[in-house]
Amino acid sequence: MHLLEVHNPVAQQRGLLNVLKTNPRPKSLNNLTIGLVWSGTHGGDLALNRAGEIIKERFSGVKTNFYTGGNYPNPPEILKKAAKECDVVIGATAD
Repeated sequence: MHLLEVHNPVAQQRGLLNVLKTNPRPKSLNNLTIGLVWSGTHGGDLALNRAGEIIKERFSGVKTNFYTGGNYPNPPEILKKAAKECDVVIGATAD
């Protein structure tokens, strides 16, 4: 078994730091709905779809919902919809 540790390599560009606190991580992703939120940038959809595939391979009963806002940053209504419909949300941009 492999451990995947993900770090955000992007420096702060916009917005304020620590405006919102992160939610606690679930103990498992089994039987959860995962939201995959894409900003529309090149390659982000591929990364999110692959992340969804890997999660489904590792955990049972996982459902994924894909959301796209069409531009960066995602419109607030897209983020609110994903948060309402999903247990966990993963966001990605890529270039």
